[in-house]
Amino acid sequence: MRGSPPEGGAAGQFFAPTWRGRWIWFEAPRIALRAFTEPELESSAHDRYGMLRRAFHLDSAPETAPARVTADSRYVLWVNGAEVSRGPVRSNPRLLTYDPLDLAPHLRVGENVIAILVRFYGNPTPWWMPVPVTYSLGAGSMAFESAIGDQWIVSDATWRATPATAWTPAAPHGMGGSIPEIVDARLLPERWTQPGFDDSGWANAFEITPLHVGAHGAPNPPSAPYGPLLPRPVPPLQGDLRRAHLAAHVRVAGGSDEPHPVSQVETDERSPEDPAGPVELLTFDFGEVVSGLLEVEIDAPAGTRFDLSAAESLLADGGLCRLSQETGVRYTARGGDETFRAFDPIGTRYLRVAARGPGPLEVFYVNVLERHRPRAPGAFFECSDPLLARIYETGLRTVDLCAHDAYIDCPTREQRAWTGDAVVHQMVDLAANPDWSLARRHPVLTASPRSDGMLPMAVACDFELADQSFIPDWPLHWIRSVHNLYRWTGDRELVSSLMGSAEGVLRWFTSYTRDDGLLHDVSGWVLIDWSSVYTTGASSALNALWARGLRDFAEMSEWLGDAGRAGWSRGLYGTVEASFDTFWDPDRGVYVDHVVGGVRQRAAAQHGGAAALAAGLVPRERADRVAERLLDRSRLIRRSWVMDTVTPEGDSSGFAGLIAPRPDPDWDVEEQMVEAQPFFRYVLHDGLAAIGRADLIADACRDWSVFVDRGETSWPECWVGGTHCHGWSSTPTRDLVWFTLGITPAEPGFARARIAPRLGGLEWARGAAPTPHGLITVEAHSDGRVVVDSPVPYVVE
Repeated sequence: MRGSPPEGGAAGQFFAPTWRGRWIWFEAPRIALRAFTEPELESSAHDRYGMLRRAFHLDSAPETAPARVTADSRYVLWVNGAEVSRGPVRSNPRLLTYDPLDLAPHLRVGENVIAILVRFYGNPTPWWMPVPVTYSLGAGSMAFESAIGDQWIVSDATWRATPATAWTPAAPHGMGGSIPEIVDARLLPERWTQPGFDDSGWANAFEITPLHVGAHGAPNPPSAPYGPLLPRPVPPLQGDLRRAHLAAHVRVAGGSDEPHPVSQVETDERSPEDPAGPVELLTFDFGEVVSGLLEVEIDAPAGTRFDLSAAESLLADGGLCRLSQETGVRYTARGGDETFRAFDPIGTRYLRVAARGPGPLEVFYVNVLERHRPRAPGAFFECSDPLLARIYETGLRTVDLCAHDAYIDCPTREQRAWTGDAVVHQMVDLAANPDWSLARRHPVLTASPRSDGMLPMAVACDFELADQSFIPDWPLHWIRSVHNLYRWTGDRELVSSLMGSAEGVLRWFTSYTRDDGLLHDVSGWVLIDWSSVYTTGASSALNALWARGLRDFAEMSEWLGDAGRAGWSRGLYGTVEASFDTFWDPDRGVYVDHVVGGVRQRAAAQHGGAAALAAGLVPRERADRVAERLLDRSRLIRRSWVMDTVTPEGDSSGFAGLIAPRPDPDWDVEEQMVEAQPFFRYVLHDGLAAIGRADLIADACRDWSVFVDRGETSWPECWVGGTHCHGWSSTPTRDLVWFTLGITPAEPGFARARIAPRLGGLEWARGAAPTPHGLITVEAHSDGRVVVDSPVPYVVE
């Protein structure tokens, strides 16, 4: 037996690779054999909840009690009734992680209890995908161990366990893919997480012996198929409690009984108002988008049923405008004063509650306990334009809401970890958050290549498992996120670990090159962004993004001392550079969207020229002309075949365009240019900085005023349509630090900093940005005065 834990030792560093605890579950794994070598989940294995308890006595309270816990799929852990942890974080299922904890603050002299609620989704979700089952694992499991004083508490058959019959299994619903939580508190044992609860009627936990072809009988984790079980790579999530205000309360006749809480609320919404009706409809408003764990405080008669549905906005008639958000919870009250906290996180602004039961509600409050990755204090940005200062802050809030255990596209509609979107989230964190743990983690999480080298469009989720579609340009943005790690962290081991996936992506595209060295007819969903951009044939934007990826890869390879791969990628870049004028229209001074059958087409959105500037493909003598045309607001228009209809007033019919040929343009392609959506603006702004015109970027960020004027408190997905909170729209927060204040690394890892303020008409700007060595603070004035406080050497330009 190992001795007492070292003073101040981190739990994750204290434990040996092999666990003392066993895999356990609240029942035998629901695995069947289709054939001897083909185990599979039983149909009844999906969305199963269970409860596990371990009571023990302490003669004295320890100063530290290191513990670790993991589960397939998720768990909530309490010590003596206090919630301590939820997890594990999303991951590839073959790389399951554990959560290191210190239980000491929650322990006391006398009887103690560790209680764990476990849930096995079975069906893939936006934040979880199943592992291939073995003969015994892959249908739900949990492992735990803790050194408490002179004893070890480990998961084994001494734990008490029971199925959690208060929860009704459900299936994923809608495009968002979340599974509704349906719970009847009358069936939930009271105080089961507290010491003194009588669990004598429960069974002993089921110990799972890892069995698979070639198994050698080792009973303790780590075990196939979950991998080595490494500690969680990001800190615990944190946030404030947000309370909604009651915006409306009416009685209605109520609709037919529906199995899904969202469908129930929709049906009840359509029923007529009736002062004596059996259903109370309550509408709650948080005043802004919030993201975290739903919590309701209730005082209602036993058996009162509450169906909750979430949405970001309301329709003109007061109904919820869900826009494909199918988040729902059904809760049946135990009776009396009670508080319920949901299992999975949600994102919303509005919640509509349909309450039906034997008597009136006495109390009903709705809260969300926000849970985001930490954002440490210290970084800031201020300037002489209050609008830009507000734009900076709103971008921070938006990324906070979209930074859970991974960078997610949005907290409302789906919560998936997309491969390409996250480059903007990452850059905002690198620019404005001293905690870079998620900025480092997300590129590792999304480095999950298919057998052909392409990365999935979203990872650790239903989309990766199904692999029915992919976005070939998304991994090119992922390569940029790896390049960001090279420049900002200077971590050679981290960057080198990702270079194999980066090379696989770049090589995937080579099969689509022709004699001119350009990519033609690339398969998959070539998205670019939601703007109306044509991509058939040879796409200027896609070719330029590939060229930028090749150049980034060459630069990183040279830094790592790999001249061979650097030469390979520079050679391919040179072929694209030599042929890129295929897209150039000298009469109009634009790069057209695409070339089909050797014929240059007329449509010319911002994207091709922006990406060409960012990739260094534009001859220097031409660059100013290209930039001037890209920024001519009198000619820019906003169009999205898909998202223009995804609004409260629209019918979302644009989604049909995802599987239909692009329509002919309804704008003047000779004079007008389709503007990039907020996401791709990071490429445009990179391009301006690359040609020495960072002074134009502060004014470009003022385009976000359209959102401010609409009263948005987080940045929407698109200029028109989509969700009201999308992290990929937060580019200005990065820009105002990197380009307006001009704080960037002159050497990898900020061995030396570059300070190059480009105020662009501002009278002054000041702020602080994180580095691996501490904060760099800069104050710049329009008269040229620059004051710098830096922990590292720097050069002012």
